[in-house]
Amino acid sequence: MVLVHGYPDNASVWDGVVQELVGRFRVIRYDVRGAGESAVPGSRDGYAIPRLVEDLVAVVRSATDKPVHLVAHDWGSIQAWGAVSDAALHDLFLSYTSISGPDLDHVGDWMRRAPKTRVLRQLLHSWYIGAFQVPLAPELVWRLPPLRRKFHATYKDARNGVELYRANMAGRLSGPGARRTSVPVQQLALTQDPFVTPGILEAADPWVERLWRRPLAAGHWAVREKPRVVARMIVEFIEHLDGAAAPRELQRAFMGDERPSLAGRLALVTGGGSGIGRATALALAGAGAEVLCVDIDFDAAARTAKEIGGSAFQLDVSDGSATQRLADHVLAEHGVPDIVMANAGVAVAGRFLDTSVEDWQRVLDVNLWGVIHTLRAFLPPLVARGEGGNVVVTASAAGFLPLPSLPAYGTTKAAVLMLAQCLSGELAADGIAVSAICPGFVHTNITSVTRFAGLDGEDERAQQARATEFYRRRGFGPEKVAAAVVAAVRENRTVVPVTPEAKLGAVANRVSPAMTRAVLAALNRRASSGR
Repeated sequence: MVLVHGYPDNASVWDGVVQELVGRFRVIRYDVRGAGESAVPGSRDGYAIPRLVEDLVAVVRSATDKPVHLVAHDWGSIQAWGAVSDAALHDLFLSYTSISGPDLDHVGDWMRRAPKTRVLRQLLHSWYIGAFQVPLAPELVWRLPPLRRKFHATYKDARNGVELYRANMAGRLSGPGARRTSVPVQQLALTQDPFVTPGILEAADPWVERLWRRPLAAGHWAVREKPRVVARMIVEFIEHLDGAAAPRELQRAFMGDERPSLAGRLALVTGGGSGIGRATALALAGAGAEVLCVDIDFDAAARTAKEIGGSAFQLDVSDGSATQRLADHVLAEHGVPDIVMANAGVAVAGRFLDTSVEDWQRVLDVNLWGVIHTLRAFLPPLVARGEGGNVVVTASAAGFLPLPSLPAYGTTKAAVLMLAQCLSGELAADGIAVSAICPGFVHTNITSVTRFAGLDGEDERAQQARATEFYRRRGFGPEKVAAAVVAAVRENRTVVPVTPEAKLGAVANRVSPAMTRAVLAALNRRASSGR
């Protein structure tokens, strides 16, 4: 395996990745011309891509008479494209993993056919390319020690590498050529890269016969920041080309197939046996995901799973140890879920003064601790994988509307809503989107099993029947909430009010909390007197 570094780096940028790869591969890395221990070209032409390609080919041929796996980052990736796109050199390479460095000819072609807004976005991210064309200015700026420390660069590497931009940019972008390759290519799309936008990676699409594009939640220097994840992705790609079954993440990274929007995703839904959980499991499966249905009622989960060709599991989410055991089993048998929906819940209605400690304990254990247990079990592997994902929690309009009849239930849903918003900020850098779904009155079976504090026996059953009939007449089914969940996953939305009353309540509570409390209190008094 040959590793090629970028700018303003030298071969040492690969130290962490090499530690992960040695033992599996003979790993070769070198300082490109002008960097590290390599000599400095006598003129700017010495930095032209054809000269850099000659160096790469010379390294490969001096090291082995067999084809190699090529991995390159930043400017190393740009020059490596020059090698794998040369038909005369295809036999030198078994595979190519490109990290944050597109082919300049591909980019020149892409800038002519891509939407202008996307091109403009990339140009804004690439402002420094123009600055590097100014004589002497970059060389002076790179003399600042804090700047070099920030980029882990020596002055020699930073100063000399500026010539890469001056020798190659104008000609390649203004007059792109046709540069096709039959070498299998994996692009690692760095989702936090401030310099290379995901859109520009699409420049390779028309020119590569077999292309995989895999997201990696990391900044531009992922090879330094997340060497273990980078190495794992490289190895999985190579092993697949050698005949091993591709992991789910690599399967869905293959470009060119027409697939449903969530194809190749693994989703886990708690409370998947009925109501919103069941409807969401069906909707996710309809969008192409493989769904794991989890419910305290195993038979209900099994019915849902059978309908969609998924798998069923029994779990009481209030049991943290059991939740962790399930997570361990799922990881071993199915892999890391891409979508984790903590949906299981129970309802307790009635006045605070009528709500017993036991009622409080049950609703807190399921609605709040159940969410916490689920996320504590499944989030660590999702973060460690490094490829992003989605977390969905089922909150409620009761989480932001102070309903006097739902103090216990509303408290748990407000806590879940706040947890989702906190996690959204915490996990953004890991590429994990968090969505809090906030329905209003939705007709599910939850009303038939709601605990009405202060009532027992026939009185409670009568109140359950009245609530069920009200929700039935309301006519807003769980399938509409499920559609909102799928949309939130696709669009990475955070707070998602679903029903009309939830949307109106969210606005009203923001505009005038006092008025909202007064209206809800009046409606509660009216409902209580009518009971």
